Formats: sequence, structure tokens, C-alpha cells
Amino acid sequence: MQPDPWGALTPEEVAKHVSFDTSQPDWSYKPEDRSMATLQAEGVAGLWNRLSIHGAALLADEVGTGKTLQALGVMALLWQMQPDAKVLVMAPNRDICRHWAREYSKFVRSHYRHTDNLVRMAAGESMVPVHGARIVKGLHDLEFEVSKGDCNFFISTIHSLSGLARDHQDEWGEKIGVVRREARRIHRSLMRSLSGRGFDLLVLDEAHYFRNRDGGTQRAHASLEFFGTTGDRLAQRSLLLTATPSHAAMDDVKAMLSYVMDVGDESPADLLKKLALRRLRRMAGRDRDTLHERAFQKSAYRHEQARPATFANDSSAELFFALYQKKLVQIQAESGRRFLYGYLEGFESAPKTGLQPDQVEDDATEKRDYHHAPDTQVLSDLAKAFELLGGPPDHPKYDKQVEICTPRDVFDAGLALHENKHLVFVRRIPSVREITRRINRAYDRQLARRIVGALAPESAHGLEDEWEKHNWSRDFFNSRIAPLSDTTFSDGRDDEFDTPREDNTADDDLDESVVGSQIANLFVVKKAGSDRSTHCSNFRLRLRNSDSILSLLLEPALDFKQDCYRHYTRRQSGSRWRDEYASIARESRQPDSPVHVQELENFDKPMPTLWGKMYAHLTKRERCLLNRLVEQKRVESFAEYVKHGFVFASPVMVELFCWHVEFSRRCSTGLAHPRYLEFIDFIEKRLERSLALAYFRSALASFETLSNDFVDADRGQDWNVLSRLHSPAAFASGEVSDRHRLILGFNTPFFPNVLVATSVLQEGVNLHLQCTKVHHYGIAWTPGDNEQRVGRVDRLFGKVNEQLAKNGAADLGIYYPYLERSLDEEQLAAFVERKYYVESMMDRCQLEKEDSGIDLRHSHREWSQYLRTPAEDADSQTADDPYPFRDTDKKPPGKYRPADSGRDN
Repeated sequence: MQPDPWGALTPEEVAKHVSFDTSQPDWSYKPEDRSMATLQAEGVAGLWNRLSIHGAALLADEVGTGKTLQALGVMALLWQMQPDAKVLVMAPNRDICRHWAREYSKFVRSHYRHTDNLVRMAAGESMVPVHGARIVKGLHDLEFEVSKGDCNFFISTIHSLSGLARDHQDEWGEKIGVVRREARRIHRSLMRSLSGRGFDLLVLDEAHYFRNRDGGTQRAHASLEFFGTTGDRLAQRSLLLTATPSHAAMDDVKAMLSYVMDVGDESPADLLKKLALRRLRRMAGRDRDTLHERAFQKSAYRHEQARPATFANDSSAELFFALYQKKLVQIQAESGRRFLYGYLEGFESAPKTGLQPDQVEDDATEKRDYHHAPDTQVLSDLAKAFELLGGPPDHPKYDKQVEICTPRDVFDAGLALHENKHLVFVRRIPSVREITRRINRAYDRQLARRIVGALAPESAHGLEDEWEKHNWSRDFFNSRIAPLSDTTFSDGRDDEFDTPREDNTADDDLDESVVGSQIANLFVVKKAGSDRSTHCSNFRLRLRNSDSILSLLLEPALDFKQDCYRHYTRRQSGSRWRDEYASIARESRQPDSPVHVQELENFDKPMPTLWGKMYAHLTKRERCLLNRLVEQKRVESFAEYVKHGFVFASPVMVELFCWHVEFSRRCSTGLAHPRYLEFIDFIEKRLERSLALAYFRSALASFETLSNDFVDADRGQDWNVLSRLHSPAAFASGEVSDRHRLILGFNTPFFPNVLVATSVLQEGVNLHLQCTKVHHYGIAWTPGDNEQRVGRVDRLFGKVNEQLAKNGAADLGIYYPYLERSLDEEQLAAFVERKYYVESMMDRCQLEKEDSGIDLRHSHREWSQYLRTPAEDADSQTADDPYPFRDTDKKPPGKYRPADSGRDN
């Protein structure tokens, strides 16, 4: 069926309906302004016209340039013209699907300019999409939901194309037959439900997932049937998105497009000229000399650094890896095989962790993360031999990674908090756990030192060492350390902690008890057992329970500045009367407070909060930010965000606990209210150089962006998600079901500081708000994969962009740890050298077939010269856009015409 004509679209027309710079309410398209907002408006127009003429378009802008935003612009203008249009977006996995849904809500709320009941409508005080996004799990669910006829916008996973024969145990050839038949049946069913027209628009996000058309995978076979053929396409028009169209070779371009159009005998270069837009990322910043605004490309701030690990003072490890390498050379000489980059187990993990079983989620991308490799048996045999010497040696590369990712002093408030953020990519699945465990142990060593120093200052050194030998256990803490302190954990009432209360943040996270912080675990009340509570957990409960005077400590000031509280109340609980503090404080901050005066008790003196004391240290700009949150009625959400970050997801909890212990040693009164006032005075003297103030400032600076980018507008943000981020380091692999909380936490100043990930976070997620450091512990398969990894952090409006705007300079650290004078160095050297030569071709979409093998016979000398460093003459290295928008590009006949609506501009 012939698709309906769309008509020609110009960037000027796009800008009438969509704003790409929400910081300027009157933003309009100006072709002479080469900002990213201008490029995005041009992108929507260029894509629209290509889709209209050819039925397909490829948006190949560099990573972090807003491809999703431009695709949403195309979708919105389609609905504005054709309100009943059916749209399907397919993204790699469920996390990226949810990201699309959030971005869509944000786009309609903030970027779309009309309340026209075509794209956006009013719902109370909110602006919401007319067409709600419906996320469907698999193709069978998609089939069912489309058949209902009550939705125009569907989001599903690319992974769903790989699961059509999951329940079949047939031979591979028979299974492929099952896959193709089922995909064909679903295609036909969808076409019937869509009146034979198919979807009006199909969007394939991370389209390079479809580059292996002839790869023989279930996905490839299912895709051929699901997307249909000429005359029977699943969609009338298809938009492909990828930052690496020639991910491994130029032929990738033709393979991707062949699923949605007839590519004939056209070359990849001709297809790109006809269908593609590719513009390079330009971050807005400030020239350090002139202070004028200027644009920065990646050559101005990317800083690749090698981090060698040595066998110094570890003869056992040196012998182990010498024998290991000798065996690898023998394998290659005997079999003539070439090892793939990074696909050697020994250079990622020690044998004791390398052979652990694991359960991999099916959407782990193309099995790029692995358990067993060609050297697995070699390692196993060597490990058995070394058991006679006391077991396999430690792994120097692990130690180097931990050293890089652990701050010298966790409690140094003078170090910018974002400097503690590290994104680490691995190839070996068990490595995510082992690196996470070791980094948490390194943090625990510093946190434990602070706690022991507060509770038992005279015995600190010996106790600390002995406690570490017991793996920072609760039993050792309760039996050997806590009794040495005369600290009281009551507010002057006998009934304060007669029975520890349930803590709904108890350790139910996967592997938390194994890889998580053991010191953070001390602050959790367990569900059962003799050690279910500790001094630490009791203190945290007092901060959270409204019947403790300490619950006032983390409440906002009464006026959200410095005003104090003057009232509390008493409420009956069973046969007892309990004072209520935090709950009455929250009610007092509400203008429509239901509190009756006769229910209130007066404090003898006004009660300040930590918030009020920190306010005195804020700059004028920071106070303006806080005032804006008050005006926007978002300050209570910010207060919950800070409170949860302090109590659950930062070392501030340890800082507060130790302050309380030190204060209690010198406190002159046991009465609750005077004691609280003395504690506030004690804290105030220490605030200026405290973590509490540093985290408060950083949280304030990033809250608005975080809320806009990561909060589901229809549900708001439940900051309880931070209560499950106890540990400084966390891991993300296919087995972790709730990766969104890790992504959210990593984009805050709070935990996790270190996120260790397999390829599940390599594409399609934003990790850029706080982080400026990416580590390739296991090197990527290809330069394209490497670029995708770095692109999680190198994005518009992130921390790097912020530094460029503020300082006119930034340093995006890209780290490569390796074992010095080993095959690990050889394979890294080969990869870095190859990447150096192909990067410019990859930027221009001209990459020839990528070789992912390592030839041990080829030596790479002086390879460190190929590591990229920030260019002093970055201006002279500015590259042109390979496939830009041009006003002279071919346009379809007619003009874009929106449907009539009762538009409220």
C-alpha cells in the first residue's frame, strides 16, 4: 500500500512547534547559529523529508547529541498532521524502553509548544501526552496490545526478536524454522490489526544491532520475517538511529537498512548520502582567554591514559602469569589460532573468581560478556598446581583498578564529589562482582577506621586490623568494639530503644551480603538474629523515627532557610504516650496544616536543623537555586532526596554517627531537648569542612537536571530508591533486574560512586551528570563499542559540558589498566593503535572491516603515543560534519500541513 504523502518540512516550521532550547522561552531557529539546538531542528526537518521521499532515514549523529529528542520531534509532527498514526519504537532492552517513555513525557511537557489535544493535553495542572506510551515485553504482547486498537504508541525491545523459540529444544536448524514461522505469523497478525497498512512509523534505536543480517542468529532470522519485504513492510516509513553506523565495517550500513527497504545494489556510501544525517557533537563552552562562547569537540577534552599494573614484590603472581603466557603462546603455535581482543579470561580475573557460574539475562548484548574463554582450561590447570603453594596468587590488575577508583580520603570534603565517580566496563561477567567487592572493601577500610576512632580512640589501630580480619563483621563490632564506648543511644527516655524496630531497607539485594559494603550493613536493622541491631543501626533509626528528637536533624528549616521549629506534639501509642517531632515539623511546613493549636507542646527554645545551619554557608547562587525550588513547589521533594542520600547512600551517615559518638563523650546533659541543642552546636563548628555540606551543595546544584531527566513525570520520584544504594560500588550485569536505580544513583552525588558494568550499560543509557571517568578494564570488542562506552559519559549537558561552560576546559579521563610486560599489554597496544587509525574513518562512516584478533607475532612498540590527549590547538582540529543538513537537499512535493485543532498556544 502506497504511504500517504507527508509534504516538505523546514527547520523554521519545526521550530514553530518544538523548542530545542528550553532555557530560552522565545527560542527560534536561526541558521547562522550553529548550536546543537539549531542542528536538532535541522535534524527533524532533514529526517522528515528523507522519510517522506524514500520511506527510510538514518540518524547517525555522534553519541550524546540528542538523537532520541530528534526522533520524538518527528513523531510529534506526525501526530500533529495525522492524529491516528501508529508508531512503534524498538530499543535494545527494557531499561532503554523505559528511558524512551520518560523522554517522551519530558518532550511533550517541556519541548512541544502547543496544548492542541493532538500531541499534548492538559491534565489538571500538568501537561501530558495525548498518546500514552505503552511498553510491551515481547512480540506476542505487542501482537495482543495492537489488536486491542486502543493505543497509538508502542515501545518494545529488540531482544524480543531473540526469544521466539525459547521453549523449543529442537536442533538449531529446526529452531530457526520455528523462529521464522512465528515471526511471519506475528507480522501477518499485526498487519491485519493495522488494516493492512502497518505502522505509520517504525523507529529502531541502536540500529547497529541489526548489522549482522547474515549472522545466522535467531534475531537476524526473526527480523527478516517480522519487518516484512517490499510491498508488505511492517511500517510505511522507518527511522534508524545509531551513533556508529559503520560499527565494524561499511557493509553494516547496507545490512541495517535492508531490513526496512529495498537497498538493491546501491553502495553503503550512496545509501548514506541519500538517507543519512551525521553531525558531530559540539559542546557549548567558554573560551578561557576571551571568555566568549565557543563550541568544543571531543579532541579538546578526551584524555586517554594507560594504567600499568606490575608484579613488584609478588613473585608468586609473576610466576603464575609467566607460566600462563607461555601456555598461551604454545596454544597459538600449535593451533595457529588468533585470540580475540579481550577474550582471554586470565587478564580480567584470577582463577578463583574466573570459574564461577552465573546466570546471564538474555538481553546481554550478543553474548559480548562471557564466562568461559579459550584460556579457561589453562587457568584451571594452573590454579590446581598452585594450590600446593597456598592457592592462586592475587591479581595485580584488580589491585590497580581498586587503587584508581578509591579516594585517598573518603572524608576529604575539599575534593569535588564528582571526582569519586567512576564507570568501569568489563568483559568477564564474574569480574563485575569481584571488582565491586574489592572496591567496597577498600572503602570499608576507611569507614571502619573512622568508626573505630570515634568509639574506641585509645585502641583504634589494633582493633581496626583485627576487625578487618573478621571481614568487618557485625558480631565483632557488637562484642568487641561497641562495648568500649560509653555512648548512649537514647534521648533521655528509658523506652527509646527497648525493642529495635523493623528496617524496611534490610539486605534483600542480590549478592549485597557478599559484594556490598559491610560497614554500610552495620546501619541496617536485620530481620532476625542476635545481631539484628547495632549502635549504628539504632542511630540511623533515631534519625528516621518521628518520635526521636534527632528526627528533626535532617528536616528542612521551617521556612526552608534558617527558621527554627517551636512546637512538637504528644500522641498515644498503645498504653504509652510518645513525643512526635519530624511528623509535626512536616505538617508545620504546609500552608494548609491540619494541626490544631491545642494539640501542640512548646519547645523551651526554638529548635534548629542541620539544613538551617548549612544554609548559612550557601553562596548567593545556591540560595537562589533553593528559592526557585520553593517557588516551584519542589522543595519538599528535594528535602526527601537529600535526607535519603544522607541516611542511606553516602558516607555522611558515618560522619553523623561519629559526630554523635564524639559529642556524647563530652555532653553535659541527658535531657533530650537541651542535648539536641548542644549536638547542633557541636555540629555547627564542624560544618564548613564537612561531607554533609559538600553533599548538600552538590545535591542542590544537580537536583533540577536530575528531576527533569530521570523522574517519571506521571508518578513523580519516590526517593526511597536511594535506600537500596548502601554501597560505594555497585555492579550492573544481565542478572541485575533493577538497573534503573543504579543509573539514577550514579547520576546523583550519592552512591554508587563506582559502577562496574558489562555491556548491558554500553548503549542507550545516560551516565553523564556526575561522572568524568571511564575505565576499560576489559577492552571493547571494536572501536565502535569503545566509542559507545565512552558515550555514556561524553554527552551534552553532563558534567564535562558543565566544566567547559564554567572553566573553558574539561578532562574526560579514559583509562586502560593492563598487566605490564605481558600479553595483556600486547593486546591493549594492538587495540589502541588500531583504534587511533580508524577513529577518523569511523567518524566519517567510512570504516572498513574491523579485525578483532590479536597476532602474538606482531610487536607494538611505543604504543602509548596513540593514546588521545586534549589538543591545545583544538580549534584547528575541528572536523566538518560528514553528512550535514543542507537547505538545498531534495524535498518532497507539497508542504507540511498540521491537522486542525483547538490549539491553545
